[in-house]
Amino acid sequence: MFIFILYVPALVLLGLGMFGLRDVRILRRRGVRAEGRCGGTSWNAGISSVDVIYRDGNEERHYVTMAAEDLGLTGDESVVRVVYDPLKPDRATTARVLKKPAWKTQEGYLVIIGLCIGAVVTALIAVAAAGP
Repeated sequence: MFIFILYVPALVLLGLGMFGLRDVRILRRRGVRAEGRCGGTSWNAGISSVDVIYRDGNEERHYVTMAAEDLGLTGDESVVRVVYDPLKPDRATTARVLKKPAWKTQEGYLVIIGLCIGAVVTALIAVAAAGP
């Protein structure tokens, strides 16, 4: 039981990362492009976030909050290319994020960190089991 507790942080990061990568994969496969406009900005834990407002195929308004770096805006530009899931329009990201390789996304970083933590825990357990 104790050994399982050591793997919990790695499993949490892997789960969050894989869940996010699933959304990216869905958007790459069946995403619909739309034009969005930047709304309000906020700071959370030193990361700038921007609310993007877009309309789906039924002309319903949706909001999605994205990291400012994922928008790729320059100067006073406010138009953002959004890709959303027509089956779940609140699942959305920018076209720029979908162009990145999976390992360069925030979700990919979570998976990599989770794998590294799991490898370190495994190595420490192996060293402890080998004993003096």
